[in-house]
Amino acid sequence: MPSTSNVSTAQSASALTLPESLLTELAGLHALDHLGREDRPVPALIYNAKLQLPDGSWARKNVFVNSLTEEVKPEVLAMLLHLKKTRRYAVYTEGSGFDIKCESDDLAEGITHEGEVMACSTCPHKSWGNGHGRDAAPKCGVVYHLLGIDMDDGSPFLLRAKATSLRPVQRYLARYFLGKLKLADGSYADLPLFAYRTRLSLTMPTGTYAVLALTNDCACNEAEVRQYKALYESLRGIGRMAAEDDLPENGNDAD
Repeated sequence: MPSTSNVSTAQSASALTLPESLLTELAGLHALDHLGREDRPVPALIYNAKLQLPDGSWARKNVFVNSLTEEVKPEVLAMLLHLKKTRRYAVYTEGSGFDIKCESDDLAEGITHEGEVMACSTCPHKSWGNGHGRDAAPKCGVVYHLLGIDMDDGSPFLLRAKATSLRPVQRYLARYFLGKLKLADGSYADLPLFAYRTRLSLTMPTGTYAVLALTNDCACNEAEVRQYKALYESLRGIGRMAAEDDLPENGNDAD
């Protein structure tokens, strides 16, 4: 598996202030190579969450909090690698968090909290009305799980976009990636997310909940594309983050 430590040494190596020769020696020890993927959890970048920080303060809704290190960042310069689309029906209760009623990883079948398998195509919870009047919003909502690399330290992360944060992601994909790769025969294909660096930030358009914002930072050169292609092929299987104690935007996950 390609090492994400090669992506950036901004903090991982230079923070040690050791000679390059010694750093090479340390890497050659392969000290923790026996640890598998289950021992190397990928942190989530959480926002809109009720999280108490190590200093006792509470994280603002419009900052990213690393679920492992608890580091807080207002924005993240990232290399996005992969996007996985799922569906989730969850109901939020104050003080208890989300109760996940049903989830679908393949958008074809959902598994309820009781273990029942339901076909998404005929499930009433993803349609308007759903037995509660024609104007009732769908209970089941789309969730995007973004896998990326933090360019500050080269570490991978997962980021979830749902509800009002879906539209900014969709606009960003349409503008830079969907159908933007022109082939020799004149046809078009989709560009992978690692063709550009992406700057992630959060806005508060309503003053209530933070909404994800994505900005194209710059195009990658050939060497970078090849490097991140290898990481994409290695890490894309992660692809999905577990539910965190985030806040609802509409009482459930539906957009």
